[in-house]
Amino acid sequence: MDISKSQLNVSHLKMISTIANSETVKEAAETLFITQPALTNRIREAERRLNTELFVRRGRKLIISSAGKRLLHSANKILEELARAEHDIARLSDGVEQVVRVGLPHYSSFKWLPHTVKAFQQQMPNIELEITSNSLNQPLNSLYNGDIDIAMISSANKKLDIDDKGYHSVFIQEDELVACLSKEHELANQEALNAEDFTHQSYITHSTVPEKDREYELFFKPKNIIPRKVTQVGFNEAIIELINVNLGLSIMSQQLVAPYLTTHNIKTAKLGDKGLKVYWHLVFSKLAKIEEPALFLSEQLKLIAKDLVK
Repeated sequence: MDISKSQLNVSHLKMISTIANSETVKEAAETLFITQPALTNRIREAERRLNTELFVRRGRKLIISSAGKRLLHSANKILEELARAEHDIARLSDGVEQVVRVGLPHYSSFKWLPHTVKAFQQQMPNIELEITSNSLNQPLNSLYNGDIDIAMISSANKKLDIDDKGYHSVFIQEDELVACLSKEHELANQEALNAEDFTHQSYITHSTVPEKDREYELFFKPKNIIPRKVTQVGFNEAIIELINVNLGLSIMSQQLVAPYLTTHNIKTAKLGDKGLKVYWHLVFSKLAKIEEPALFLSEQLKLIAKDLVK
């Protein structure tokens, strides 16, 4: 594909992205700091260059067409990457030689973050560690797609099965998935819960989409169990607060729940008689500029993990 033959420029990409996120044509024009006639002309110009209709007008609203949706998908990715490049360049001018992006799943703890950032500032002052939210659901896919440089993930196995030709993985620590519930919950007197115990419960979760090596795949699916009511809440602290007032129960990592056990009216219970272990890993490219900070990060995380065990 010859990119020199592209018919559109950045202004067209900003135009379609802004319209898609606006209620009216007037709002989109104001966001772009242009007049409505100028916006209309820009739409017509893009449609002329592509020889296809991008929008259908419905009153004051523009409805995006199938062709427009395809362009919007690429526009958002291109604009996001452009913003990231501008951010990186600005950091370079401030004396930062490299920005390393770390992607974490939404169920991870951030207790390690202050110590680790401080260690980077002391030992690697020219490297900026950036924790990104672009990979909350699938950090490993984001790594392979180049959206992040380092992925932190949990797995059911201590040894991670990855593409070891281009990527390296480091085992960080052992963790455990546990049931988290209010001390007032009807099941609070049980030291261990089985999948069947969740059948008639209100279950609070980060995501209703089943995730690899997490509670659905490891705990519910083998027993063909689905909780009676599932509520999706996207923030760890919000889940904890709902559990605290006995509005449901959840499954979280022991590492994540631990700080709340002394401050909230909650407790944990094992999953099954033997518990359900998970293992945390860092996965990163074997490129030298990524490998050095990634290995330093892994050592810092291991030290913190040892301190938590003591």
